[in-house]
Amino acid sequence: MDVCYALDIEENDTESSCPSFVGGKPNLPLEQAVPECQLCSSQLTFFFQISFPYNHKWEDLSMAVFACTSCVHKEYLIPEMLEGVLEGINIPKGFLTVYQRNFRILVFRTGEAVTKDTYQEKIKYKPIKLRVTNDLDIYTDKLGGNPNWLLDNEAPAMYDGNPMFFLMQILEDYKFEILSDASPQIKLDLNGEPAPSQENYYELFLGNNLYFFGTEDKTNSMVYLISQI
Repeated sequence: MDVCYALDIEENDTESSCPSFVGGKPNLPLEQAVPECQLCSSQLTFFFQISFPYNHKWEDLSMAVFACTSCVHKEYLIPEMLEGVLEGINIPKGFLTVYQRNFRILVFRTGEAVTKDTYQEKIKYKPIKLRVTNDLDIYTDKLGGNPNWLLDNEAPAMYDGNPMFFLMQILEDYKFEILSDASPQIKLDLNGEPAPSQENYYELFLGNNLYFFGTEDKTNSMVYLISQI
């Protein structure tokens, strides 16, 4: 896309009508339950969701991101990586479903979403404002534009014959502030054993840089998530 949007997370704003936001209660289709972790069966924690704007390839769609904060496994600290040369790789059929073991990325029609009032909030609600910028290479959390790779270019080409494009990025070390009654995130301690964090925030995939790519065919919207540090 030719238009790039900087994602401004309003740290001290409580506007509840913003269609893109961090934390709080997710907006999902009525029939969509909050997903569970395939490793520990706990309900996944809602981190954020983005409503794609007018003239975007995914216009009229929203994307909600969930991850487990109740368990930790050394082999799944970040999303599973493909093997081989990653730039221009063709992602095999089924991979974008099976790699979501301890996280889920849901894509749905924005107009069909309702607030999941029964969800127990963990992360403090903060609106995300989309600010248009002509700088496609701006180094910030953003929707569209060009990815700011920390390491090598890992942009995929296709998924099961469907071209993919860059959706958005979240830069490293963002701290998702949690509510006072939220359970601590389970992390690996210095001995490599699971232990509750003492911090007042959650991290998404170790707080690494995160790059989201989507299928151009919005009738079968799938997301490939890449982590770099």
